[in-house]
Amino acid sequence: MGVLTKMNGTCLIFGILFLIAGIVFFVGKFHIHMSAWKKMPEDEKATVNIKPLCHNIGLVIMLCGVIFLASGIWSTFKTNFFAWSMIGWMVVCAADLVYIERGKRYKIEPK
Repeated sequence: MGVLTKMNGTCLIFGILFLIAGIVFFVGKFHIHMSAWKKMPEDEKATVNIKPLCHNIGLVIMLCGVIFLASGIWSTFKTNFFAWSMIGWMVVCAADLVYIERGKRYKIEPK
C-alpha cells in the first residue's frame, strides 16, 4: 500500500467521522452529552436557542467532512485544493463564531 493510498484511506475515514459527527450534532443528539452543557445552569440554558445553534455547528462539521471525503476520493483535489479548502474552512469557522457571538439568532430573551 503506497503512501498516497494510505493518505486517501485516512482522508476517507476522517471524512466519514466528521460527517457522522456533524449529522449527530445537526439533529441535536450530541450537545446533551457535552460537559459544558451539562454544567450550565438551567436558567442560562433557557436563554440559548439550541436547535438552530446545533444546525449551524452540525453544518460546519459536515463541511469539514465533505472536504476530507473529496480529498480521499480525488487525488487531484488533495494535491491542488485540500490545503486551500481547509484554510477556507477555518475562515468560515471564525466568521461563524463571530456571527454566533454577535448575532441574536441563538439567544432567547428572558421574559
